[in-house]
Amino acid sequence: MRVAFLIPPALDGTGNVDRWIGCNYSFYFLPIPAVLYSATLLKNTVEGISIADLAAHRKTEKDFLGFASSDDSDVYVFYTVFLSQKTDQRARHIIREMKPDSKFIFCGPHPTLEADLFLDRDDTFVARGEPEFIIRELVEALKKGNDVGSIKGVSYRRNSRVINNPSALPIENIDDIPVPDRTLLDHRPYCNPKLHVGPHTSALTSRGCYGRCWFCVPNSLSYSREVEYKKEHRRKPPPRLHSPKRVVEEFSDISRLGLRSVSILDDEFLWDEKRTLEICDGIKDLGLAWSCIARPDKVTEHTARAMAGAGCVYIDLGMESFDEEILDSIGKDMSPADTERAVDILKAQNIKVEINVIFGATPKETETTMKKTLKAVRRINPDYALFNIANPYPGTEFYEAAKREGWMVSGDYVPTDAMKSSIISYPHLSKRKLERFIAYAYFTYYYLNPRYLLRQLVQIRSLREFGNKFFAALRFFVKNFIKR
Repeated sequence: MRVAFLIPPALDGTGNVDRWIGCNYSFYFLPIPAVLYSATLLKNTVEGISIADLAAHRKTEKDFLGFASSDDSDVYVFYTVFLSQKTDQRARHIIREMKPDSKFIFCGPHPTLEADLFLDRDDTFVARGEPEFIIRELVEALKKGNDVGSIKGVSYRRNSRVINNPSALPIENIDDIPVPDRTLLDHRPYCNPKLHVGPHTSALTSRGCYGRCWFCVPNSLSYSREVEYKKEHRRKPPPRLHSPKRVVEEFSDISRLGLRSVSILDDEFLWDEKRTLEICDGIKDLGLAWSCIARPDKVTEHTARAMAGAGCVYIDLGMESFDEEILDSIGKDMSPADTERAVDILKAQNIKVEINVIFGATPKETETTMKKTLKAVRRINPDYALFNIANPYPGTEFYEAAKREGWMVSGDYVPTDAMKSSIISYPHLSKRKLERFIAYAYFTYYYLNPRYLLRQLVQIRSLREFGNKFFAALRFFVKNFIKR
């Protein structure tokens, strides 16, 4: 049996989707850790394993038709987010027409939430929640022709009826997942324009978050595990951390393969100072440039100094707002002072800073509070700023409130690009006002900000880096301003 993990190019007339964050379209591409993990676990189970990331390679629909006609896989696995549903289902339809005996597995946040939307025939299965071990067990059963009824976390169709097997618990010890085999993936199309070197890859050193933000599902894997766990337990699953030894082992493997930069995609990287210092000490001599995501209140001078010495180039801080009342309302458990302190500490260590801002995550948001936040971001002057409109994802407290109070313009969740479009509208803060303000925030912070433009120009170290930054900026500008 041969298995292909397939990421098609856009086949629905939109654009290629960022499948890790899951709520916007891609300006650049990163490897999806859950796909790498799942493929690695299958290596010794099947005769052939491949990862075809046609989106990252900028392939067209014509290219996909050529791939589908020539590929000899028996099973196709799709890691599907809300924005990629139509593309992935169309890809399945095309392959079915060419190869009627093919089997299909869907995993990721959307199939986990609504498995029945994907189970139109008996040839399709859904691996809900954390997919890695579920997919391995499912593929083994398909290979042997065994019944899948006992595999936890699997949904399937039998005799025109959708069957949802009991949920699988989250992976207890994520060190049991082997270091992903990155030789399965052609890394040439991947980059992070904020890091100065390549080839580039991504890594995951933990799963989940202890925060209680009412709107938040930080990435697509976290969403999958949280949605599935909440079905039975009514609360978020506990976070799971790789041991420092396991993290150092993986980074050593990345360095050995000749990869030179890493985006750490954890919801939260700075779990505790001891763990952070152990990791930094273990990777400091590998010559890797890397980035991570963290809460501002977890940044300390000690950890910042160690991170800078270990190759950390920038850190993405989740602040959301600079209004105290809004932060309290969304359960952020932080103050604007935490962010200002963190930015000062990181800048002192020459670690670049990105600030994440969410507009409209509570009805307490107003045009005044949005202007206050934007003014504060300008004053703090981070190297980068990321603005989004809050999305009420199903399974979050924000979604329940939005549905109950009628804040969603269509009455329920509709997939949308949170960097430009809103599906919420408050009586005092309409959908149109939110969309106009986020366009204003991006345009003024980046394109009318001489400090930002000059800083980006003087930091460019190579023609490759210039190209990565230029084309990422161009795609961003076209999607957010030309096509609005």
